[in-house]
Amino acid sequence: MAFGALKGTLTGNTTDIAASNSIAGSVVVAVDDLVFALSSEQNGLTSTTVSDNLGNTYTATNDGTDDGTITGRAYYSRVTVAGTLTSVAVVATSGSNNWSGAAAVIEGPFAASPLDANPANGTGGAVTTFTCPATGTLAQADEVVMCWGNTGISGDWTATSPNILAVSETTRNPRSHMGYQVVSATTSISPEFTGASSNAYVLGTSSFKKEVTVVVGFSYGIIIG
Repeated sequence: MAFGALKGTLTGNTTDIAASNSIAGSVVVAVDDLVFALSSEQNGLTSTTVSDNLGNTYTATNDGTDDGTITGRAYYSRVTVAGTLTSVAVVATSGSNNWSGAAAVIEGPFAASPLDANPANGTGGAVTTFTCPATGTLAQADEVVMCWGNTGISGDWTATSPNILAVSETTRNPRSHMGYQVVSATTSISPEFTGASSNAYVLGTSSFKKEVTVVVGFSYGIIIG
C-alpha cells in the first residue's frame, strides 16, 4: 500500500449513548499510520476522550460542534503501538440519545506532529451537496485531507471526486460519514459529499502531514599532491 491509502474502517452505534461507546472492527495498524475517528450524537455534545485497545493516544481536532439536533467531534491518533485495532472507545455522558461513530485507518508514514490545516467546523441544513470547510493553503505538498459530516437523514453519502468515501455509519440518527484524499500540492481543499437533503448537519475538515525524510548528501574530493 502507498501513503494515504485506506487500510480499513470501524463503525459503531447505539440507541442510548453510554459512558463508553465502541467503534469496532478489525484493522492491522503500523507505527506512523493515522487513525481518524468521529463521534456523532443526537442532541448534546458530551464526548470527551478517546482510546483504543492497543493503547494509542488520541487528540480532538477541536471542541466539536452542536447544531441543536446534530453534534459531532473528531479525533485522531498517529499510531505508536502497532497491532490489530479492534475497538476505538469514545467516553461520553450516558443518556437516552442516539449515538454513532466511525473510524478510518490511513497508511503512513505521518509526521510526528501530523495535524496541519484544521478549520472550524461548518453547520447548516436543507442542501444535497455538503461542502466541508476549506483547508486554506497547506504547509506542505504531501498530505492527507480528512473530512466528515453527520446528519439525521438516512442513507449513504457519495463523495465528490477527488474526495473518496471512507465509511458511512447509517444505522442510527445521527449518521456518521467520512472521506479522505491524498494531495500533492499546497492548494486549499474544500471536500464535498452529496446525499439526501437534511434539516441539520455538521461538517469538518482536517489535513495531516506526511513524514518527510531529509536526505543528507556528502561530496568527496581527491587531492593529488
